[in-house]
Amino acid sequence: MNQPARNYHHGNLRDALILAAATMIENQGSLEFSITDAARQAGVSVAAPYRHFKDKEDLLCSVRDLAFIGLQEAAERTLHESKLPVGSMAMIIALGHCYLAYAREKRAFFSLMWEDRGDSDERRSMLSKQHCGFDVLAEAVARYCDEHAPVTHHRPITGEDSLTLSVATQLWALAHGIATLEHNHMLDFFSRSATPERLLEDSTRALLSGLQLDRPRKIERLAVQSSPQQELPL
Repeated sequence: MNQPARNYHHGNLRDALILAAATMIENQGSLEFSITDAARQAGVSVAAPYRHFKDKEDLLCSVRDLAFIGLQEAAERTLHESKLPVGSMAMIIALGHCYLAYAREKRAFFSLMWEDRGDSDERRSMLSKQHCGFDVLAEAVARYCDEHAPVTHHRPITGEDSLTLSVATQLWALAHGIATLEHNHMLDFFSRSATPERLLEDSTRALLSGLQLDRPRKIERLAVQSSPQQELPL
């Protein structure tokens, strides 16, 4: 008897069906299955799923939530097991690699995780609580900004509309964009030498180094603006 069926007999029918659907998606590499197939995979009657899910789409939404939990856990493992300083550029790059690896490993779930399935408002609320690993990235970026961001920057390091949120969003968009292009076999569309890891590393270094390079330029501008103006000789 498979694991979902054993869970069912312990009273976890809903979880058993979610795991059964996730197993089929992973094995088949697609979402092409019926809710009846999920019931059979779980070892329950074809009517049983409707005690918890109104239809297959409802079941898929729960599978999607499970995939996001997995992404959060992968990011947390990277944070705790890599032995890298939390606020280092190396840690931020490692979290980017974690995202690429998860998208690659869970390829069958990647589109399900991010495509619009008509529940955008509900998903925004869910992601704001679970963060899908974004909170781990934001913490690493906040530590990095504390040490390297320009002291004259007009945005706060943390909080809503902060430097941390802006930089973390850019880094997440970078990793997600690379993963999406790789997922669709289009990463090397323009450059045959492009590789996901190299592109991620080079772009992350450029973005984060820009924060440091901006510091002396801004301080220099402030010094020039505050210095007394000298009259030029006629």
